[in-house]
Amino acid sequence: MARMSGADRRRQILEAATEAMLHRGVALAATRDVTQAIGVGSGLLHHYFPSWADLRAEAVRLTVRREIEDLNVLLSALPAREALDRVADWMIEDEDMRHWRLWLNALDEAHRDPLLAEVMNAAMLDWHRLIAGLFRRVDKEERPKPVDAEAAAWRLAAVMDGLASAMLVMGSVVTPERARDSIRAQVHLELGGRA
Repeated sequence: MARMSGADRRRQILEAATEAMLHRGVALAATRDVTQAIGVGSGLLHHYFPSWADLRAEAVRLTVRREIEDLNVLLSALPAREALDRVADWMIEDEDMRHWRLWLNALDEAHRDPLLAEVMNAAMLDWHRLIAGLFRRVDKEERPKPVDAEAAAWRLAAVMDGLASAMLVMGSVVTPERARDSIRAQVHLELGGRA
């Protein structure tokens, strides 16, 4: 059997770490989850990543970046208003909420982990840029009274994080449909009530 290249091995480790965090949560996932998943010793992991904190931060960074980039590609082909509606649909498409759990767990762990804090601060800025860009596109395409896209993006992101947190509560009254409707209502408010 051919030996795995360093780049492929690193990718394999990152994918296993991501799966462990998606399955167990950012705080509970550990080195042993990764080593057991890919059948290697911890020494090999430390060859590529100096510590679990480094591996965890890099896996979260890549996962979040990939999600934001994929969403950006999807939305870029749509008219701005439709793209904002699509964000509401996208939020609830994560049926088992694994990706939202990863995002919210990483935000929580970022209070204690400087590497995750750096990753999540960058991710929040990327997410904000995506949403603010959508609000700017609505202004450009529809030429209504301009919206403060920066402030609107922060408010919409906060609403989405809050709704995702509420949906994660067992037996939550915040259903995916209610979350989608709430996001669309927030977008409507941000656009000055424009239909």
